[in-house]
Amino acid sequence: MRWVETTTTVRFNEVDQWGIAWHGHYFAWFELARMKVLEKFSLLPEEFTALGFIAPVVSAHCEFKKNALTNDLITIRAHVLKPQTASLTFRFEILRQTDEALLARGETVQVLQRLDGTMIYKLSGMLKTRMESMVRYFWP
Repeated sequence: MRWVETTTTVRFNEVDQWGIAWHGHYFAWFELARMKVLEKFSLLPEEFTALGFIAPVVSAHCEFKKNALTNDLITIRAHVLKPQTASLTFRFEILRQTDEALLARGETVQVLQRLDGTMIYKLSGMLKTRMESMVRYFWP
């Protein structure tokens, strides 16, 4: 499976009184990897908007496997699933770099809409071209 990866360090402000990363930060870390993917294919939010679309998240899920701790260097990786409709489904993993332990696994789903909020069901134009390029990267 092909991934796009980024890294960060678990900062003091991201942990609770026991030094364990607060669960909500895992979604922020997923977002770091998701933005790395979108940047690679010129699909950042402002580029979506320029094409006349938005892509709100409609579903987010995270399975916590092991604790991320203060100062852990973590790798967040993202993979895009093949779309069945005009949507984006990202799969994520967060790994601790020192021992490569899987800390969390998750997924987000975004639907594609026109700027007025109308759902789209079929891709066309430049959006289709860029999304197809992204899917080919992950599914050669």
